[in-house]
Amino acid sequence: MKTGMITLMLIGAFAWPLAGCHSPTRVADSVAMKRHSMPESWVYESSRSGKVKALPRALRDRLQALRDDMVVEQGTRYFSFYGHYTPEMQARIDSMNAACTESYLVSDIAIASNLTPELQSMTMSDMDMWWDDQISFDIQRREFVDDWRSLWMTDSPSILNRLPIVDTAHP
Repeated sequence: MKTGMITLMLIGAFAWPLAGCHSPTRVADSVAMKRHSMPESWVYESSRSGKVKALPRALRDRLQALRDDMVVEQGTRYFSFYGHYTPEMQARIDSMNAACTESYLVSDIAIASNLTPELQSMTMSDMDMWWDDQISFDIQRREFVDDWRSLWMTDSPSILNRLPIVDTAHP
């Protein structure tokens, strides 16, 4: 037990500097996690969505105007024949998606909603929790072996005879 605690303390002492909050990879991971949760297309995201509400008012107005233009274009002969928007409209949609994504990444509401996106609990990231689980599984596996040996009484010599059993195999 004492050895296990010392091992955990050593792992923690060496792992802590490696997982600092100010490393560039954590910032990149944070941005990647936010990008992962972004809608594929902002024009199809509901106006009542919290992500859309986090956008600046002017951008939300431009987004709504683009949605209105998209509805008008869906009634054109081009859309009914080809089944998709004109290249000009598609370029407007793509540019609006890029503008909304960039604006959302730096919006105060989005940043304040999760100041530490890499943390899953108060102090641990997914990787930290995974390592803790691995340590627990390792300890439990070792305890199971001890319990198994105790169950089958192979962890100590027999006590059925009052006289000690002498090993005669090795002189």
